Amino acid sequence: MRSAPRHRRLQEAELMAPGSDFSRAQRLELQRSIDLGRQICGLGFGVFIGELPAGRESAEAAHARLADPAGAVLIAADPSARTIEIVTGTHAMRVLDDRSCELAVLAMKSSFEAGDLVGGVRDAVNLLAQRARAPRVMHQDEPA
Repeated sequence: MRSAPRHRRLQEAELMAPGSDFSRAQRLELQRSIDLGRQICGLGFGVFIGELPAGRESAEAAHARLADPAGAVLIAADPSARTIEIVTGTHAMRVLDDRSCELAVLAMKSSFEAGDLVGGVRDAVNLLAQRARAPRVMHQDEPA
């Protein structure tokens, strides 16, 4: 019997949660957040919940396995080590500054401390998507 390859290309919206104990409802909630984030700003979002043995390097390796790493944002959290990493691709980096990522991490920490892992990730995706969204252009000759 052949085993699955350890490193595979991942879809932007795919959840990477090895050994997670998420219920079906929680996985669907995370998937909806990821899909909505993509609709809002056009960036792909990936979520990794699990062990990050090398910290930032592990998160960057997971980000590189996304289908379009340049246009993607990976939110990685290691609950046991209490670490959160946000990795942006080269395109995503142009529309998301470090301050936006720091705000998302703060929002996640607050939810995580309250025991709401899914809510923290959902809020972070929403915050990042809103910050990366292109501003709506209003012309004076258009009705409001």
